[in-house]
Amino acid sequence: MANITQAVSGDTEILVIERVYETPSAAAPLFSEQFLQAVPIGQIVGAVDALRASYGSAQAIREAGGGYEIETPTHRIPVQISLDAEGRIVELLLKPAERLTVSIEDTLKLLAETPGETSYAIMRDGDLVYGQEPGKRLAVGSAFKLGVLSALADDIEAGGHQWDDVLKLKPEDKSLPSGRLQNFPTGSPFTLHTLAAAMIAESDNTATDMLIRLLGRGPIAEKLQAETLLTTREFFVLKADPDLAGRYAEADADQRAAIISEIAGRELPPAAQVIGQHDEGVEWYVSNATLCELAGAVRSLDVFAIESGPVDAGRWREVAYKGGSETGVLNLTAAVTKEDEHSWCVSVTVNAADMIDTAEVTGLFSRLTDQLATDRR
Repeated sequence: MANITQAVSGDTEILVIERVYETPSAAAPLFSEQFLQAVPIGQIVGAVDALRASYGSAQAIREAGGGYEIETPTHRIPVQISLDAEGRIVELLLKPAERLTVSIEDTLKLLAETPGETSYAIMRDGDLVYGQEPGKRLAVGSAFKLGVLSALADDIEAGGHQWDDVLKLKPEDKSLPSGRLQNFPTGSPFTLHTLAAAMIAESDNTATDMLIRLLGRGPIAEKLQAETLLTTREFFVLKADPDLAGRYAEADADQRAAIISEIAGRELPPAAQVIGQHDEGVEWYVSNATLCELAGAVRSLDVFAIESGPVDAGRWREVAYKGGSETGVLNLTAAVTKEDEHSWCVSVTVNAADMIDTAEVTGLFSRLTDQLATDRR
């Protein structure tokens, strides 16, 4: 392996990545004390051993995009790493592995073979280039928050509010994670920019519900082309009550509005009650085409600069990523812009009756964005 590394680069980071990946059991001295306090060496060894068992030994390690990559016989594993002044690891992130497909068409073929119902849209400058039922409305989880952000941006542009306006947390805003704002004291003040950033970068559900309260359901439902809109808190309340969830799934728009009013005063359920398979009809149903339209409209907002998800931000001038998931539901959406100003959007949704291989689908999504970054059309 040493000759492979030396043939590619002599960077210290690459040498460290090689040692961690090839001999994780001997890698403890490579990590800072702070890192090992947060992530025990046994956890690191287990994770790396699992990668090697799945994808094989490294054939090359090189700089790529905004970080590095490990190339195995079948996959590319993107890596983000930072070293301290003594050359020890203070940050290490091994992102989902990407299959080394030859072409975009090859990647899409593998994506289409994903168990369950799969749809996708790949658009260039607003025009569909590749698609599989791009207009079909499937459950997309937290990706619906692109609609909240788009409605907020419109409201601010129209002069209704400003990014530095302050909204205070109310008890009825508090939802379940993801996110952290539910742990803040009632009355805590947040700017609209802070709420939008938390909603996008951390998928904070409480921040989302605060913005829905501010904007009203109507503008957001219109963005999502939906008749009704659930807050995340209402979503969790329904999931915790199977009978009520069944009623909601079968109800028309007026009946759903009545059910939403009915549950307004209910307590937030424990997280353990809402972690099962998704309930058909109790979700946010949005097409890939609509998600691309929404992501494209807000792609220049700075809240996307915090987290680029599975997209290699170093390959693009601009990345606007938001995904969503629960058991049986997965969406990945990214609006990305090249240096030549051409913009792309990739939106992939999978709905399944069983667990989805999230790592595989995410790896194929990442592969698509990498391939589009070098597309010459």
